[in-house]
Amino acid sequence: MATDSESARPVPPRWRRRAAMAARVAAVSVIALGATGKLPHLVLTQAIVSALLSMVLAPMWLLDPGGGRWLARTRRLTPYLAVFLVAAGTIAIQLPGVVGVVSEGGPVTVLALSALLAGSIAFWSMVMPPHPPVSGIAAAGYVIIGGIPISMPAMFLVLVPYDIYRGFHAAGATPIDGHTDQLLAGFLLFAVVKTVILAFASILFFAAAAREETEADDDDDDRDGAPVEPPVVPGWVMELEAGGPLAEEPAPEVARELEEAGV
Repeated sequence: MATDSESARPVPPRWRRRAAMAARVAAVSVIALGATGKLPHLVLTQAIVSALLSMVLAPMWLLDPGGGRWLARTRRLTPYLAVFLVAAGTIAIQLPGVVGVVSEGGPVTVLALSALLAGSIAFWSMVMPPHPPVSGIAAAGYVIIGGIPISMPAMFLVLVPYDIYRGFHAAGATPIDGHTDQLLAGFLLFAVVKTVILAFASILFFAAAAREETEADDDDDDRDGAPVEPPVVPGWVMELEAGGPLAEEPAPEVARELEEAGV
């Protein structure tokens, strides 16, 4: 039997439910395909799988949180830990030794890719509706800061002037040169990560700015509709009629009391 909180949970639009379901099916399919060990023997292949799981399918997974219980448990993590999890996953999955093991398929591949997906979901859950722990302008900053460690593997692959995956490339036939494979993987990771991060940060920033502007307009409307109290004019000012004698300036209260006492 559903609880009151579950029955009161807003139902996402149909397109969001369909997109979330498609993302979940695609994520399971990608992991299952990686487990077969039949993907092209390239670092670029691993980069495509990593970028797809962490930057595309993970946020789409959250478009429909379902019952919301698993999402509530995920959000018990702090934003700092969520950033650490996705950064650790994206960095570890691109290490030369890990790339070689993951490319072979099997249970280890399923475990590694599932861990990457889980860490990515934890990262994006901090800013995705409903009721995200980090919202407003802070959400845009969170995404940008979180994107720095996520893009580190890409920058490293592009900047290193030699093939760091020599053992991986020697273990199987590759259709392209090893260093070229590494460069393509780095450029792809960098492009996908930066595009998604900047897109999310921009959406969150402008949404927060629009919300703050709307709230400010509502406050102005409330103030405009409030009754205006007439100004309080002292009695001695009212005595200053045109052509009448000028009233003396009111003395301070203490001086008036002394004058009345004859001091």
